[in-house]
Amino acid sequence: MNSELKHDTIVKNLTTLIPQDDELGRITAIFKALGDPTRARIIYALGVSKLSVSELERGLGLTQSNISHQLSVLRQLQLVIGTRSGRNVHYQLADKHIISIFQQVAAHAEEAGK
Repeated sequence: MNSELKHDTIVKNLTTLIPQDDELGRITAIFKALGDPTRARIIYALGVSKLSVSELERGLGLTQSNISHQLSVLRQLQLVIGTRSGRNVHYQLADKHIISIFQQVAAHAEEAGK
């Protein structure tokens, strides 16, 4: 098959190659959430260690209210999970894909900055 025919086949099948609207909605909601600098800082911190709200507060210099609000957004999107330990809840990334997204974007940003 020559490259022009292959390209035409791709163009004709684009709607089947792109995720459906509901999945695209979930994908773009995650990018929107990760696009906030405060949430990005929290994600990076949780990529290093499991942390409580008070530890995030001390380590990032943010207010408890702000951290709790941002964690709520991240929990709703299932990007972070919390586990109760006595009176505290320790948060961690829901899976390794989340920090991988940041690493990929950081690599791209570094290349684009050259």
